[in-house]
Amino acid sequence: MRHSLICLATLIAAGLGVAPAEATWSCAPLPIAMPIRYEYHTVTKYRTEYRTEFKEVQRTVKRLVPETVFQEVKETVKVPFVREENRQKTVMVPVTKMVTRTREVPKTEWVLEQREKTVLVPETQIVEKQRKVLVPVVREEVRERVVSVPETRLEQRARPVTTVRQVAETHRQQVVTAARISVPVCDPCTGLSTLVCQFVPQLKEVNVTTLRPVTEQHLEQVTVALPSVRQEKQAVTVKVPTVREELHTEKIPVQTARPAKQTYTVSVPVTRKEVRTEQVPVQEMQPQVVTYKERVQDYRLEVRTKRVPVTITREVSEVVTERVPYTVPVRVAYQERVCVPVVCNCR
Repeated sequence: MRHSLICLATLIAAGLGVAPAEATWSCAPLPIAMPIRYEYHTVTKYRTEYRTEFKEVQRTVKRLVPETVFQEVKETVKVPFVREENRQKTVMVPVTKMVTRTREVPKTEWVLEQREKTVLVPETQIVEKQRKVLVPVVREEVRERVVSVPETRLEQRARPVTTVRQVAETHRQQVVTAARISVPVCDPCTGLSTLVCQFVPQLKEVNVTTLRPVTEQHLEQVTVALPSVRQEKQAVTVKVPTVREELHTEKIPVQTARPAKQTYTVSVPVTRKEVRTEQVPVQEMQPQVVTYKERVQDYRLEVRTKRVPVTITREVSEVVTERVPYTVPVRVAYQERVCVPVVCNCR
């Protein structure tokens, strides 16, 4: 019975490659008369960690809510009203009276007189006059002008050219291959253990050849056509407008004036003074007492009632939802390398 348990434990540790979280393997040889070697396996274990999470909790909160209420308040106010009063004032009243006044008045009389004057009588005469006139003339001139003529010239230039070349490189890469190992198997009926060969994945480093692009630059000669402009002189015939002077004779009317005497009759004003007596209205200001009514503003007291808004507070209960932190235990997996004995039966 004890031998069967040892075989079963060896099968679980070496064949499956997984150990329980609490087991600790030691590198001690198995009590079997077979060649034994030791391998390091990765074992997954679990530990407990505590994390903080949040949950929603409902609570009842009491708050003070403002509320506006209207109240009746009595107050004494001054009410304006208008009353009439009899008042007196002294005003200046204009009074008009007639006053006799004497003044000298100039009087103009018109007297006829014979007079003589010299006037200019217009006369028209035809006179010949010569004047210079500018006559337009067009003459031809030969002039030179500079003209830009386009031309093209070829020029050798060097330009950089980039090419890509594939270069072979060898580097080491990890490849998963199948490895053959011996696994002990225990017969449950007889309790005898045997070795069985099994294929397991294994990492190997192999040489891998890859192509890496390499950029190279070199200069290339290129023929470029460059446009240019050259200056040329050309002879051009141009018509130039000019003027020349000519003498023209023409007859023009000339108006002159000759003096002549003329007799005419005029009215001459003669002024003399006269004394006149007349009634003139004169305005004077006299004081006078006047009674009038004046509207005077006064105030009387009245008691009035009005509604005034008053703010009061009342207590209101309210259910709110809050996020409360709490701690939760969580199992976290981690890996650990252990030493496991393996019985080798490879031939």
